[in-house]
Amino acid sequence: MTLRGVRSAYAAGGRWSTLRLSLHNGARTVCGQLEPVLVYGARNRTLRPDAVRLETRLDGHWRAVPLNAALGELAGAVGPAGGLRLRPGQTATLTVRMRLARGAPHGEWLSLAVAYGPTRHRGTTVTWPVGVTDPAYFRVVAAHARGRGRTA
Repeated sequence: MTLRGVRSAYAAGGRWSTLRLSLHNGARTVCGQLEPVLVYGARNRTLRPDAVRLETRLDGHWRAVPLNAALGELAGAVGPAGGLRLRPGQTATLTVRMRLARGAPHGEWLSLAVAYGPTRHRGTTVTWPVGVTDPAYFRVVAAHARGRGRTA
């Protein structure tokens, strides 16, 4: 898995930013019901679901991604309902966009993606992480005040 497009800094209350999440099946068998999840965390901060707005592009339309807060982090499933199915050697790329709320905590954040899939374990099928991206670090900064410092 790779996550591309994460910039080094974002303004709280800024514009949409587009990200690309690629999943590659390096196994010799089909991987089905893969559920890619984007995760956000902030150093020494507890994140609330209203800090980030996340949407995924599916079937030609942007769809809101609900974010869940757990242990101070945010996570949202960005793939299609029912998951992705990848043949051996196949790669799928998802387009996602995010924007940070004006009240998002400033400072260092990270983003990464985890793909969950059904895996046989001791005779039972369980949902297990089957891929993860490297963490992408970025800073959230205050938005520049518009209209200040201008003369007529």
